[in-house]
Amino acid sequence: MVRKILSILLSDNMFGKLSQEFQKYLEIERERNLQMLEISRLLRVDFTFSEDEMIANAEAKIAEHMERVMKDRLEEALKGME
Repeated sequence: MVRKILSILLSDNMFGKLSQEFQKYLEIERERNLQMLEISRLLRVDFTFSEDEMIANAEAKIAEHMERVMKDRLEEALKGME
């Protein structure tokens, strides 16, 4: 039973595209930072993010993505066991 659940959870190279997903989230953060730069210029107050902050935000988004995928796969596996 445990093997079947693990097999479903890890099937289809679940995290194979993780690097691509991370790059997507990082690109979103960089675009967001450009928008904040424009606001900063208009208001003359710095609202931009450091590179470390952008990476941390992207890491948080990828962690949320991984949790969602794992939760969905686990629910799918448990439904199949009924």
